Amino acid sequence: MMIAKKKAGMPDKITMINLVWTAMIAVMLTATVSLYQGKSDPTNMNHYQQMSGRYAELSTY
Repeated sequence: MMIAKKKAGMPDKITMINLVWTAMIAVMLTATVSLYQGKSDPTNMNHYQQMSGRYAELSTY
């Protein structure tokens, strides 16, 4: 019975997929944090429009 010997320099497919997946998640998380940095400050609400609960019914006739 022959046992296939792995090459030491070449990682297997699952390891490569895991590395690529982890790198993608890290990049997306970094991009999300950098894009939304400072937007979640509740004391600085000047740049958000406030919604009101008022409803004005206009006559169409």
